[in-house]
Amino acid sequence: MIPQLTLASFVHSAAGAVHAVVAILCIGVGLIQFLRPKRGAGHRARGYFYVYAMLIADGTAMLVYRFTGALNLFHVGAIVNFACIVAAVVPLLRSPRPANWRLKHYYFISWSYVSLMSAAATEITARLLPLTTRGQVGLLALVLSIMTMTIAYVLIGKYRPPAEAPLVSVNLVEQSGMPS
Repeated sequence: MIPQLTLASFVHSAAGAVHAVVAILCIGVGLIQFLRPKRGAGHRARGYFYVYAMLIADGTAMLVYRFTGALNLFHVGAIVNFACIVAAVVPLLRSPRPANWRLKHYYFISWSYVSLMSAAATEITARLLPLTTRGQVGLLALVLSIMTMTIAYVLIGKYRPPAEAPLVSVNLVEQSGMPS
């Protein structure tokens, strides 16, 4: 028997509604970011949208307690996602940018998106299946997270940007034997 799906069965508070809408927008924008070229004004604009929207999604996730009534692993996931977002943005804001900043940005923002997709898969599946205990939801979250991370690990490795080559002047100094 398929459970009856209504808006009230999905959204239980204003914070939950904001969280759901913003998270769905982030899923779409993140997918576009993954599929489109990684340079230019469009990438930058979508990236800032994703970052700000994820900060809102992570913040509103901290306000949703319907599942256990207290802090739980889903809140920890939001904190980890927040840390990934911060770690992805910091190299962009530093001046001068650190070596291999693109790679650092790519990995952290990618894993932020993986976290979002894992949470979405858990949320949708937990609402559609007739789960009755927190243990069942926890096991479902573990299995879906492992599956999501396994697929993501392969895709992230396959599409990572190349490491940046050292500057020519650094190579010349190293060849001459002069200390830098």
